[in-house]
Amino acid sequence: MEGAVHYVGISGGTLPVEQFDLGHGVSMHRTYAHLMSPCLMAFAPAEAGKPHPAPWRAAKGGFSFDITIELRIGDDQKPRGFNDAETAAWIVTLLRLGYAPYLTAPVTIDMPFSEAPRSEDAPTITPLETEDRNFFKSAERPDEIPLHELEWLKTAWHPAAELARANPQLLTALQAFDACRVRTRTSQSVLTIWGALEQLFAPSAGELRHRVAANIAAYLVPRGPERLATYKHVLKLYNARSAAAHTAKDLDRGVMLESWVILRNALVKIITEQRVPSQTDFEHLLYADVSPVDDGAISWGGRPKTTADSSG
Repeated sequence: MEGAVHYVGISGGTLPVEQFDLGHGVSMHRTYAHLMSPCLMAFAPAEAGKPHPAPWRAAKGGFSFDITIELRIGDDQKPRGFNDAETAAWIVTLLRLGYAPYLTAPVTIDMPFSEAPRSEDAPTITPLETEDRNFFKSAERPDEIPLHELEWLKTAWHPAAELARANPQLLTALQAFDACRVRTRTSQSVLTIWGALEQLFAPSAGELRHRVAANIAAYLVPRGPERLATYKHVLKLYNARSAAAHTAKDLDRGVMLESWVILRNALVKIITEQRVPSQTDFEHLLYADVSPVDDGAISWGGRPKTTADSSG
């Protein structure tokens, strides 16, 4: 009900502290629960109000997750137009954007995970994100999320939500970024990513291929040879996107990862600067500006890499 705390389980990382306050009535807490959802089959229809008759048979399959973080959404000042579930989804999306795409929120629960073993009422679990994924944590990457990443999330999530509500193209791009964590045809993911990039980097009509590539390069890389190299690199990826749009052939996964990193870097820069670039901004970057791009706003580097270190 409205006013109750909304609890979301997060898997794939741990907190460096017992709890972390994200502000606006939202907090993250250390926890542990191993969620198991095995498959069980019955083989005859059930009568009204009765269970399916025997025999029942356990089957291979299902899913399981280690829930290690509990996200709590309290009844406080949420971003404009967001309910509890949307606020939780938004925060998890920004956590993936800022830190690691392999983090997932498998379920919500109607009580703290720590209270579930002793509760008189059985907890109600609602599945959220249980699909096959594109990204997995490498063995070398630590489980613990660095404190500075949580501080970035605390600073960014609420104003970024307000910015996205005021700029539908940003909201669409963030939703497209997050959708690509789900495993599907590579060409479908590439089309999703480039649809988002077109939303952000083609604010006016014109020759789309050149305009999008030029605007991305100008936005992410300082003027000079590296910007030209990035422009040519983006053109190559855009050509692959066109092949995905007009043929039935699937693409190499590296194309998806390189395109995804470009989108990720652009979104981090937009959120860090709290500004969605306009056509006027792109024209200034292309033809007038000589100042360098702030590399600190793009934590994975300005030039797209060939692989994401957190992909699998």
